Amino acid sequence: MMKIVFVGGGTLGPVMPLIAVWQVLKTKQSEAEYAWIGTPNGPEKKLIEERGISFYALPVLKFPRYPSILWITFPFQWWRVHRKAKRLIEQLRPDIVVTAGGFTAVPIVAAARQSKIPCVTHQLDLEPGLANQKIARACTRITTSFDYARNPFGNQVKTERIATPVHLAIDQTPSKQEASKHFHLQADKPITLIFGGGTGAQSLNEMLEHSLPQWLTFTQIIHGTGQGKGFGQHMNHLKGFFQTELFDKRMLDAYAAADLIICRGGMGSLSEISALKKAMIIVPIPNSQQEANAHAFEKAGAAIVVHQKTKTFQQDLISTAQKLLQDEYERYAMGERAYKFFPTDDGSALAEKILQVLKNEPIRGSK
Repeated sequence: MMKIVFVGGGTLGPVMPLIAVWQVLKTKQSEAEYAWIGTPNGPEKKLIEERGISFYALPVLKFPRYPSILWITFPFQWWRVHRKAKRLIEQLRPDIVVTAGGFTAVPIVAAARQSKIPCVTHQLDLEPGLANQKIARACTRITTSFDYARNPFGNQVKTERIATPVHLAIDQTPSKQEASKHFHLQADKPITLIFGGGTGAQSLNEMLEHSLPQWLTFTQIIHGTGQGKGFGQHMNHLKGFFQTELFDKRMLDAYAAADLIICRGGMGSLSEISALKKAMIIVPIPNSQQEANAHAFEKAGAAIVVHQKTKTFQQDLISTAQKLLQDEYERYAMGERAYKFFPTDDGSALAEKILQVLKNEPIRGSK
């Protein structure tokens, strides 16, 4: 029986696109067996097991960028994690490993390569992180969400841009009228969705906690705090305010209810918002790949970027949101530009590449 192993976790950014691919593959390969390797404490475990996929945890190991005692202990930790990854590969014996990046993938891809198991990776961010740079040469095929004038993996590695997988059933998107009822909000008044992904965004949480009364003077709020980061339960009685740690199956309702979305710059969120043609303000994590993602969207007129490190961050965000909520035409145009700039699909394009590798068709991966 064919076995396909997905790798990704820690945040939901690399997880949700792969769930979309799994949904397509299980219709094309109904007899195949699927497994998932993620992190011990990430938000992905619950989502994966709810879908009936076997879940295996692997410790996350990141190389320290700055001098510390970890530079001395890292080789021993790497040996320990790599040994567990090798045992997992030997136990699962997959026909293919599929990932969308992240440090969990590094030891798994290395172990798979040693066992001559093909690997496929999808590069979500505009700028590849260290983990994806590490695994690129070991992958049979590399697909990307962006076009590149200059290959970020080097000339010896070939890439192919495809539509970015989105797990949401876009054709089942409810109306604002219907969706707003799930959050006890009024559909005839503006609604702003603020969230930072499955792990949350502390800066957005703190900003909202300090300024919620000001926000509620011009918009209703749906707020996702992230797993384990709920705050201000005493605020839940406020009219026009709904807070939750995770949306999970209500994510499509949250998007549908919103007139404006404020989020981080992870490609999981940006791809979903683009697919739904929604206006967005991006607050990227400082000094991360998210900044490049955010500015690419801003350059295309598909979003507005607000940086959290400025002294006027809170007021800048409030005034930008208020201005957009007053301009229905610009919100509509921004959503259309995002949809055109960033092609998405239900995971079919990446699923097809995976099936091509499994069928031993000519590869387009590393030479």
